[in-house]
Amino acid sequence: MMSKTWSLRYMLTRLRLGLDETIAQMQTTTATLPSAVQKGLEAYSKELTSVIYLSGAAMVPALNAKVTTDASAVEKLLVRLFPRPSFKDLYVGDTVALQSPLSAEQQILVRRLAAVEGEEMLSDEAELQSWPLSEGQCWVLSEAESFKASEVIDSRSFGPLPVENIIGRVIYQCQSPTEHGPTANSDQAMAEDAVILDAELDVENFCTSDKQT
Repeated sequence: MMSKTWSLRYMLTRLRLGLDETIAQMQTTTATLPSAVQKGLEAYSKELTSVIYLSGAAMVPALNAKVTTDASAVEKLLVRLFPRPSFKDLYVGDTVALQSPLSAEQQILVRRLAAVEGEEMLSDEAELQSWPLSEGQCWVLSEAESFKASEVIDSRSFGPLPVENIIGRVIYQCQSPTEHGPTANSDQAMAEDAVILDAELDVENFCTSDKQT
């Protein structure tokens, strides 16, 4: 997907990922400096995005809205990857791709990030007390208002999600060659992701090729 000239901001984003990976490797007990640097270079060299496909109605109306009239509808999504996810890069209001904690087969879900570590969760049931999210935890929710809480898989069914389960943030969506655009996220995320979209997204190619079969 990469075909554009790199901007300085984009280069710095990749450099930061490479440096973060090098530092993380050095904090392990088995890494040597050369091996840590090699891992950092590998992180720097990788594209920052990947494609996934979303089916089902869990994120309607934000994503895959056509599924309300066509049960087979699928939406193509561009995900900004976070190899080492943290709340330095993820914000309340973001649309995130995550590994379901309920599946041993690495099922990928897409949900809205509703709360992060340190924030207090309030129960809909009056007899239950509120509780804070612990360090490294977040709360993710489906957006399908037509579903009951028991009918969807999100934090209401599996509880707080470890941030390590987050794969990345959905930054662009395509339902068809004429229905596509940036995914609604927090203002901060959309500002940060603009440079990624500019560097890695070829809209025409993204929306007309690589159809899921």
